Amino acid sequence: MSTAGRGVVCLSATAASAADWVRRGVVPCHVLEHASWSVVVPARTASAAAAPYDDALTVLASRHIAPRLGPAIGLFHFDDVAVLTARAAGRAPTRWALRDSDGRVVGGPDLPRLTPEDLHRTLAGGATSRLVPIRQVRELWQRTDLAHDQWLVEVTAVLGLPAGRVLDGTDTHLGPVIAPHARSVAGFDSVVKDVHQ
Repeated sequence: MSTAGRGVVCLSATAASAADWVRRGVVPCHVLEHASWSVVVPARTASAAAAPYDDALTVLASRHIAPRLGPAIGLFHFDDVAVLTARAAGRAPTRWALRDSDGRVVGGPDLPRLTPEDLHRTLAGGATSRLVPIRQVRELWQRTDLAHDQWLVEVTAVLGLPAGRVLDGTDTHLGPVIAPHARSVAGFDSVVKDVHQ
């Protein structure tokens, strides 16, 4: 995993469904199954796609998640920003919260903004074993005292997501790498090539 960043996607789906999602993408990943969520962790810093789509974290953070795999929550740390994404169950759009270098949570340009209320509704629609009080979710937006990595781990603790040990680097037993299907990579490269022409 890159020292410049870390990231995970938590899917409210079985590990088998999450692994199938990985195979249909372009990022080699590990899939960890927990009681309520499957955690998808990029296995390499580079995706299997050609540049400029070869950064695994960026591609994974922006990847479409099918309704049957939701709700889904993504947590990412890039060089100078933390990113939190959430996609509620059904056909809801993925919403984004970006945490800047001052610890302020802001929206991104041209991205549907994620509010604490959106995140709370997303979590309530999942297979989580506990409902988190909205007050605790709102307090996450106020935590300017934490570094990005610490903030993302705090998000997992408050939301009850099983990804904190992956994000803080203490869980290193991630299992086998699931590689994308060659046809998925070829299809992706073909589509983005057509877009750039």
